[in-house]
Amino acid sequence: MTSSPPVILEKLGRVARVTMNRPEKRNPLTREVQEALVSALDDVLKDDAIRVVMTTGAGDISFCAGMSLAKLKERHEHPGSVKFPDITGVFRDFPKVTLAVVNGYALGAGLSLVNCHDLAIASEEKAQFGLPEIIRGFVPRVAIAPLFRMTHTKWAFEMLLSGRNWDAQRAYQAGIINRVAPHAGLHEAALKWAEEIAEWDPITLKYCKKAAYASVDVPTYGQAVDMVAYWQSEEAKANPRSSQGLRDFLDGKGIKADR
Repeated sequence: MTSSPPVILEKLGRVARVTMNRPEKRNPLTREVQEALVSALDDVLKDDAIRVVMTTGAGDISFCAGMSLAKLKERHEHPGSVKFPDITGVFRDFPKVTLAVVNGYALGAGLSLVNCHDLAIASEEKAQFGLPEIIRGFVPRVAIAPLFRMTHTKWAFEMLLSGRNWDAQRAYQAGIINRVAPHAGLHEAALKWAEEIAEWDPITLKYCKKAAYASVDVPTYGQAVDMVAYWQSEEAKANPRSSQGLRDFLDGKGIKADR
């Protein structure tokens, strides 16, 4: 019997959907799943037609329940000797727009995965976000940095130190997600949103993302402004349509969608 793939990649026009496919285990980030995610993103990167990547979990219970127990045990017993793909970094640095579609639990490293996407939409009825590590008595290894970059310090400390899960509305208030949708229409709403973003010029999308993260990562406001200016100039060099789009705008010709 052939086992099901750990990750399913679907190409839907200008949008790709990547589904973690271990619903019976609540879609944990095993080595197998992480390597399959990296492989799927490599495939998407080579496809110039794709502009937005949606990530979700199979089933109706979990987006991603975090690291597998086997992986946590391996790291605990052999610290520093076990190497896994830095999947959160892979998503954050991915040059195309990423959208997390949170259909259930996003806990621990699963929350980190949400926070390392550019955008996120969640099921109103079923999405749950949390860091249970404090209850178990250890520090979340990969979750703290993306959480504290994604939301206000007080919100982040509350989640980190309470161990309690948040529903979609509270995650929305905290800035962890952008939108909430009824569970039955979640994937339809996510695809519609992704398709709207995918209308824009792919080079401009890429450099907007580069500029945004570069400005977040530098230490001072002035350096952030300079960094955005740098990436804007790089986009203008890389994209011959950029200056034309600006000229069209100045001439009153409206938005520059790439339909």
